[in-house]
Amino acid sequence: MCGIAGFVAASASPSPDERAEIERELERMVQALHHRGPDARGIAIEGGVALAHTRLAVLDPSPTGAQPMRSPDGRHVLLYNGEVYNFAALRRELEARGERFAGRSDTEVVLRWLAREGPDGLARLDGMFALALLDTATGELLLARDRMGQKPLYLAARRGGWAFASELRPLLAVPGVDTSIPPESLSLYLSLGYLPAPFTLRRGIEQLEPGTWRLLRPGAAMRSGRYVPPLAPRAPFREGSVEALAEALEEVLSEAVRDALVADVPVGVLLSGGVDSSTIAALAARRTSRLRTFAVVHRDPAFDERAAARAVAEAIGSDHTEVDFSETPMEEDELDLLVDHHGDPFADSSSLAVRRLAVEMRKHVTVALSGDGADEVFAGYDRYAELRRVCQVAALPAPLLAGAAAIARRVRGRRPRQIARALTMARLPVLRRRYALAVFFWPEEQQALLRPEWAPSAARPPLDDLLAARSADCADPVESAHWLEQRLLLPDEMLTKTDRMAMSASLEIRAPFLCSPVVDFAASLPFAAKHRGAEAKRVLKVLARRLVPAWVVDRPKRGFAVPLESHGGAVLEEATRFALESEASPLRTFFRPEALARLAVSLRAEGEGRDPEDSPFRRLHRRWILVVLARALARQGLGA
Repeated sequence: MCGIAGFVAASASPSPDERAEIERELERMVQALHHRGPDARGIAIEGGVALAHTRLAVLDPSPTGAQPMRSPDGRHVLLYNGEVYNFAALRRELEARGERFAGRSDTEVVLRWLAREGPDGLARLDGMFALALLDTATGELLLARDRMGQKPLYLAARRGGWAFASELRPLLAVPGVDTSIPPESLSLYLSLGYLPAPFTLRRGIEQLEPGTWRLLRPGAAMRSGRYVPPLAPRAPFREGSVEALAEALEEVLSEAVRDALVADVPVGVLLSGGVDSSTIAALAARRTSRLRTFAVVHRDPAFDERAAARAVAEAIGSDHTEVDFSETPMEEDELDLLVDHHGDPFADSSSLAVRRLAVEMRKHVTVALSGDGADEVFAGYDRYAELRRVCQVAALPAPLLAGAAAIARRVRGRRPRQIARALTMARLPVLRRRYALAVFFWPEEQQALLRPEWAPSAARPPLDDLLAARSADCADPVESAHWLEQRLLLPDEMLTKTDRMAMSASLEIRAPFLCSPVVDFAASLPFAAKHRGAEAKRVLKVLARRLVPAWVVDRPKRGFAVPLESHGGAVLEEATRFALESEASPLRTFFRPEALARLAVSLRAEGEGRDPEDSPFRRLHRRWILVVLARALARQGLGA
């Protein structure tokens, strides 16, 4: 795992002054990415293209695995961040075609493969990666990001050329990059609590979307393309009982775990005690003599999963470590670390837990396997059952829905508010209904909160355009939501959190559930084999019951989260005051003053409200969205 960065100049022959500037900027970017690759660094400059790499040595830590890596004939130069799990098979294929290798790294295989195949070869790479491949003969630079979006890649326009990096922060200080804030990005962040690719909070910087490539050349227009289609159902579907399908899944997932364990450094498993990580840990234990597992424990029983994690660790015979930070509230510098490493504002509070666990795990291992992606790929969310009920209610006459919602709003309490929320969701347009449970500030609310120049368009809110672009229309509306979450929630929230927080501690996280054979297997299943009624992850749970104690599989689902209010403590309260009440708050640039004053009061209310959106959970997380936004802008030098 590594950090990559570079420049493409406006000219293939930059002036001495521009070259000197690029070299200075490249060195600064390398310093900013040191946490992604603390083991080594390298720089290569060819004509108008400059490349830099920071290395976290995982495979072939010898000099033969160093980057930037050149092909034997010197024509191609590769920067590569990630792991390609099928590199051994690709290597054998290349050797049969006459290639001879100097080392044992997957980097060298990726270099030789793409030197032969170009962008068409990207689809054969099974793994997680962001890469830059320079063809010195043509001056073309190929940028690409993995199919699932596990590894990040940012691209900025600058002075007729481009700059790119593994993270957003190094690009903010590059001369010539437009760092103004686009209103559509602000709106999307307020709706979702994160920014989906290609959006960033800076007008001149974009994220490459998963499964896409860019082709850059000094003095030429950029070309772009997609090397793999968006995730979608794969008909005709597999046939057979759930039990038979679980047997087939075991074979595919076991091979994925085997490939993900390949490393020249210590490897462990992040064991939350849930179905997903427990399944990965059990399969990994079959392939190593003494597996190390790690779990977070809490004092709050609503968040604590130590009993399940211990039971799994005992069943598989792992060397188990518990990380207890239940007594340690968030500190101010910890909040700043979360904000800085995400770059763009990112309001998933479980980032705190991931970062703390990564720091502890890095003391023992360099690579960790996780259960990331299983909920999205195998339809594991409890909210699908709620969405199905909402869709059934939506078939009722509109006047009846409106009347029932009005009655429910008159009664204070958790259950009446939940009923009012469900009835309100039932009246939403179909696209919004699919993602309604994950939206915090609707565009219509933003129009009342934001100054007119920042408010989203009433005719075409960016949220609606995004949902339309990422949706897959299926006969079953819940299945449509399942595919939407794979295309949106998974890459842009879940995997973003894992990558930034783990890499902030120089820890590589690998997700076997996101290996291409497993993803393709899941896509080939009838939706009923993944989710039926209130039963989620049906096929996966059948497999898991064969591997770990059944009670671990059958207990209620818990997310990997932190009790934000108790862990936030004094830091959260002070950060809330700064965001909503301080004259220096950057939010004053965007929000109406009277709206901030209302939020300062309403978001600190207690108990259940009458409004469908007014629950303690949503109030707390709306606060957190605004706190993170204000903190990120202030850390980047933007004040009121």
